Amino acid sequence: MRRGTLSAISSHRVDGSAIAAGQLPLGLRYQAFAPLLVASVVIAAAYGTSFLLPDYMQALGKDSEVAGAIISRATAAIILCCFLAGWMAQRVGIMPTVTGASLAMALAMLLLAGAGLDERAAYAGGMLVGVGWSVSFILLPLQIIRHLRPAARLQYLTILSGSQMAGLGLATPFGHLLARCTGSMSVVYALFATACVIAALCLEASRRAMVNMPTMPMPHIEITAACTVALLRKCTAVPIAMITVAACIFSGLSTYQSAYAASRHLNSDLFFLVFTAASVALRFSVALAIGRVPVHRLALTLMLATGASLVLFLVNTGSTSLYITATAIFAVGYGLSYATLNGMAVNLADGQGLSVPVTSQMFSLAYFLGLFGFPLLGGQLIRGSGPDVMLLTLLGATATNAVLAIASRKYCHKVPLTLRKELAHAD
Repeated sequence: MRRGTLSAISSHRVDGSAIAAGQLPLGLRYQAFAPLLVASVVIAAAYGTSFLLPDYMQALGKDSEVAGAIISRATAAIILCCFLAGWMAQRVGIMPTVTGASLAMALAMLLLAGAGLDERAAYAGGMLVGVGWSVSFILLPLQIIRHLRPAARLQYLTILSGSQMAGLGLATPFGHLLARCTGSMSVVYALFATACVIAALCLEASRRAMVNMPTMPMPHIEITAACTVALLRKCTAVPIAMITVAACIFSGLSTYQSAYAASRHLNSDLFFLVFTAASVALRFSVALAIGRVPVHRLALTLMLATGASLVLFLVNTGSTSLYITATAIFAVGYGLSYATLNGMAVNLADGQGLSVPVTSQMFSLAYFLGLFGFPLLGGQLIRGSGPDVMLLTLLGATATNAVLAIASRKYCHKVPLTLRKELAHAD
């Protein structure tokens, strides 16, 4: 009797008033979605402050290796929480877990602010940065997916990814501006801690606004071996593989952009400025229209655009205008890939009776593995053969993704007819 009661409570926390995905609304109320976006910008910006750590540690008189060690701990925490986020959400709910992640990020910022007093605080802060970012990045898409029918998911996931990119892109310049105004990087981290507390309040406001909204059933959020094997045997494996490869491409190009720019006597800051501005502007501007394009055709177009940009990087011998053009095209190709492939994965999972939340989480895990894993190979390529060989490797990876995009059309025919109609409506 007690076990049944606990099960019912857990189901209520996860599902709310659950109905079939095809009966869900096509949009979210402003009162529910706007505070969620504000929180996503703030949490992403707090994670983006990790790019300030080398300058911060130098200002504190620490060795540059300290910043690397802090970031390494954040990376380890990110990968670990990919498996634990669903476990926690299964027990306390998606939004309470994300709210806790925002508070963990606030504590991380406070610990980093106190790094000048005790270096150990910085290491603990680095781990909590990974916890806060990983949990929020993995679970926020689920909160959107569970309230929307498949036809609307890509639009809202694109807007969410745009807000996160805005936070990541603005963190470094905004942090430097605050440091100049306050005269202390420690104060900057303290201000970000306050912002993360405000983000937690925004998430709570969003949760309350969504309490009475219909949701799709999500009885199993926790990642299990059985669910993982099931989704990897189905068509959902294709977009998951594609995001792993796409993450490798982005990681290689961004991590070693300084080496590439130096080989062409270019300014690598241009790459990051143009990429961030173009990606954010693109995601917000096309979000309303992106669902009208057939998703498999869109995925293939994005891969071809990514390949075209890599070709331009290769043939560029030092032209700034060509550098900017290649970066802008790369922002188009890669910038829309995450939301597109995420929407494809969860919709295909939905149509085959697979766990949508587990699929979304495995998708994020695959992304992180590519993002953090490829630099190991990229570094060897750069040291042994130079940036051009690495670019050729990335071009080969893009060709692989194009082949997978073409193959995904074949896999789509295995999806039940009801979902194909829904996908056609989204297209």
